[in-house]
Amino acid sequence: MGKPYSDDLRERVVASMVGGRSCREAGAIFGVAPSTAGNWYRRYQRTTSYAALPMGGDHRSKLTAEVNWIAERLAAVPELTLTDVREGLAGRGTEVSYTSVWRTVKKLGLRLKKEPSTPASKTGPTSR
Repeated sequence: MGKPYSDDLRERVVASMVGGRSCREAGAIFGVAPSTAGNWYRRYQRTTSYAALPMGGDHRSKLTAEVNWIAERLAAVPELTLTDVREGLAGRGTEVSYTSVWRTVKKLGLRLKKEPSTPASKTGPTSR
Protein backbone atom coordinates (compact mmCIF):
# COMPACT_ATOMS: atom_id res chain seq x y z
CA MET A 1 0.00 0.00 0.00
CA GLY A 2 1.29 3.46 -0.85
CA LYS A 3 1.92 6.29 1.54
CA PRO A 4 0.16 9.65 1.49
CA TYR A 5 1.87 12.66 -0.02
CA SER A 6 3.61 14.94 2.49
CA ASP A 7 1.73 17.84 4.04
CA ASP A 8 4.48 20.14 2.74
CA LEU A 9 3.73 19.19 -0.88
CA ARG A 10 0.00 19.44 -0.28
CA GLU A 11 0.45 22.90 1.22
CA ARG A 12 2.50 24.13 -1.77
CA VAL A 13 0.00 22.75 -4.30
CA VAL A 14 -2.99 24.28 -2.51
CA ALA A 15 -1.19 27.62 -2.05
CA SER A 16 -0.40 27.64 -5.76
CA MET A 17 -4.05 27.08 -6.61
CA VAL A 18 -5.20 29.72 -4.11
CA GLY A 19 -2.80 32.04 -5.94
CA GLY A 20 -4.69 31.49 -9.19
CA ARG A 21 -3.17 28.46 -10.89
CA SER A 22 -5.42 25.78 -12.33
CA CYS A 23 -5.26 22.20 -11.10
CA ARG A 24 -3.53 21.21 -14.35
CA GLU A 25 -0.86 23.86 -13.94
CA ALA A 26 -0.30 23.08 -10.26
CA GLY A 27 -0.18 19.37 -10.98
CA ALA A 28 2.39 19.82 -13.73
CA ILE A 29 4.59 22.11 -11.61
CA PHE A 30 4.59 19.85 -8.54
CA GLY A 31 4.48 16.49 -10.27
CA VAL A 32 1.06 15.28 -9.12
CA ALA A 33 -2.01 14.38 -11.13
CA PRO A 34 -4.36 17.28 -11.86
CA SER A 35 -7.19 15.34 -10.23
CA THR A 36 -5.10 14.98 -7.07
CA ALA A 37 -4.38 18.71 -6.98
CA GLY A 38 -8.07 19.43 -7.54
CA ASN A 39 -9.11 17.04 -4.76
CA TRP A 40 -6.72 18.67 -2.30
CA TYR A 41 -7.94 22.14 -3.25
CA ARG A 42 -11.63 21.21 -2.94
CA ARG A 43 -10.97 19.61 0.43
CA TYR A 44 -9.12 22.75 1.53
CA GLN A 45 -12.08 24.90 0.46
CA ARG A 46 -14.52 22.72 2.42
CA THR A 47 -12.49 22.10 5.58
CA THR A 48 -9.50 24.49 5.46
CA SER A 49 -7.28 21.41 5.77
CA TYR A 50 -5.17 19.68 3.16
CA ALA A 51 -3.70 17.04 5.50
CA ALA A 52 -3.99 13.38 4.52
CA LEU A 53 -6.82 11.39 6.02
CA PRO A 54 -5.95 8.32 8.10
CA MET A 55 -5.20 5.26 5.98
CA GLY A 56 -6.44 1.75 6.61
CA GLY A 57 -9.44 0.74 8.56
CA ASP A 58 -10.61 -1.28 11.51
CA HIS A 59 -8.45 -4.40 11.54
CA ARG A 60 -9.82 -5.89 14.73
CA SER A 61 -11.33 -9.32 14.35
CA LYS A 62 -15.03 -9.84 14.85
CA LEU A 63 -14.08 -13.12 16.50
CA THR A 64 -12.20 -11.63 19.47
CA ALA A 65 -15.27 -12.09 21.67
CA GLU A 66 -15.86 -15.63 20.32
CA VAL A 67 -12.35 -17.08 20.87
CA ASN A 68 -13.34 -18.99 24.00
CA TRP A 69 -16.47 -20.40 22.35
CA ILE A 70 -14.44 -21.58 19.33
CA ALA A 71 -11.80 -23.22 21.53
CA GLU A 72 -14.45 -24.97 23.62
CA ARG A 73 -16.32 -26.22 20.54
CA LEU A 74 -13.18 -27.62 18.94
CA ALA A 75 -12.10 -29.23 22.22
CA ALA A 76 -15.52 -30.85 22.65
CA VAL A 77 -15.92 -31.98 19.03
CA PRO A 78 -12.47 -32.22 17.40
CA GLU A 79 -13.83 -33.45 14.06
CA LEU A 80 -15.63 -30.16 13.39
CA THR A 81 -14.69 -28.48 10.15
CA LEU A 82 -14.09 -24.75 9.85
CA THR A 83 -17.35 -24.54 7.92
CA ASP A 84 -19.16 -26.12 10.88
CA VAL A 85 -17.57 -23.58 13.24
CA ARG A 86 -18.52 -20.77 10.88
CA GLU A 87 -22.13 -21.96 10.77
CA GLY A 88 -22.19 -22.19 14.56
CA LEU A 89 -20.95 -18.62 14.80
CA ALA A 90 -23.65 -17.52 12.34
CA GLY A 91 -26.21 -19.14 14.64
CA ARG A 92 -24.80 -17.02 17.45
CA GLY A 93 -25.20 -13.86 15.33
CA THR A 94 -21.59 -13.47 14.17
CA GLU A 95 -21.29 -13.57 10.39
CA VAL A 96 -17.66 -14.03 9.31
CA SER A 97 -15.74 -15.51 6.42
CA TYR A 98 -14.18 -18.95 6.32
CA THR A 99 -10.76 -17.30 6.28
CA SER A 100 -11.48 -15.36 9.49
CA VAL A 101 -12.33 -18.60 11.26
CA TRP A 102 -9.16 -20.24 9.89
CA ARG A 103 -6.97 -17.32 11.09
CA THR A 104 -8.54 -17.43 14.55
CA VAL A 105 -8.05 -21.20 14.86
CA LYS A 106 -4.45 -20.77 13.74
CA LYS A 107 -3.87 -18.02 16.35
CA LEU A 108 -5.27 -20.31 19.03
CA GLY A 109 -2.70 -22.91 18.03
CA LEU A 110 -5.38 -25.47 17.31
CA ARG A 111 -5.00 -27.86 14.43
CA LEU A 112 -7.73 -29.49 12.49
CA LYS A 113 -7.18 -32.88 10.92
CA LYS A 114 -7.84 -32.93 7.24
CA GLU A 115 -10.07 -35.66 5.96
CA PRO A 116 -8.62 -37.51 2.97
CA SER A 117 -10.45 -36.69 -0.23
CA THR A 118 -10.27 -40.30 -1.44
CA PRO A 119 -9.97 -43.51 0.56
CA ALA A 120 -6.48 -44.93 0.98
CA SER A 121 -5.44 -47.71 -1.37
CA LYS A 122 -6.03 -51.16 0.08
CA THR A 123 -3.15 -52.70 -1.82
CA GLY A 124 -0.51 -50.28 -0.62
CA PRO A 125 2.35 -48.95 -2.72
CA THR A 126 3.31 -50.87 -5.78
CA SER A 127 6.88 -52.05 -6.32
CA ARG A 128 8.52 -52.18 -9.72
